[in-house]
Amino acid sequence: MSPRLLALIPLAVGINLAMGLIVQAVGLPIFLDTIGTVLVAVLAGSRAAVVTGTLSQTVFTVLSGNPMWLYFLPLQVTVALYAGFVASKGGFRSLPTAVLWGIGLGILAATLSWPISFHVFGGVTSVGMALVVTVLEFIGAPLGVAVYAASMMVDITDKMVTFIMLRSLLVSLPRRVVGRFPRSAVAMGSD
Repeated sequence: MSPRLLALIPLAVGINLAMGLIVQAVGLPIFLDTIGTVLVAVLAGSRAAVVTGTLSQTVFTVLSGNPMWLYFLPLQVTVALYAGFVASKGGFRSLPTAVLWGIGLGILAATLSWPISFHVFGGVTSVGMALVVTVLEFIGAPLGVAVYAASMMVDITDKMVTFIMLRSLLVSLPRRVVGRFPRSAVAMGSD
């Protein structure tokens, strides 16, 4: 691994943890805990992003003291692989393109995460998610349906916001940074 990558991965893990904890503390119905993973996928590729996502989920699990959070590890890996694929296809070349790819990841993430949320956590994984599940149950949805619908709503919104934030970051990167991470030019459709 290059020194640049050795510096990027811990920074991205920190971004994942910080954003996830801030969103949790505020109680927003999104996660933002994969921004660093997507960033690494765009700048350095899927392999480095898988390392970032795995480290992020492991550190979060240790910090939380709840080993059950490791059940979400496959989700981090999926995000890393998907984001690397999207970047290789120029998926951040425009805002609408990034939004569509974000929606796709949201659907995939929700499909993978809702059974974990339902069976392992009883539908309560974060303050924001619990709020959405509670509202859906209040209007008559059974718990399983409420968790599935909440996962779709929250994950689609979360991944769209993540991809919009990454697109905004890529547009604002100085040329010298882009030169150090040639994959970012591909992600922007410039290569």
